[in-house]
Amino acid sequence: MPYGIYLAAVLLVAYALIIWQAVLLSRCRFWCKSCGRLFALPWRRLLFRQHVQDEWWLVCPHCGTKGWCRAKRRKEES
Repeated sequence: MPYGIYLAAVLLVAYALIIWQAVLLSRCRFWCKSCGRLFALPWRRLLFRQHVQDEWWLVCPHCGTKGWCRAKRRKEES
């Protein structure tokens, strides 16, 4: 059996899971610690971003600060 086909299948599934996570995360809004504003990003800008639990290393579109932004689900905002 060619192992290249298995490797390609595993990589395809891994990439699909990364895209799925980014799409789910795009439903969240992020809180900038510098300016205090909430912002949302499209899933394409969330691919391969560093994160620790619910904090993501992002650039705030309002103040331009690069730093750790906390993800807030829509239910948490109210």
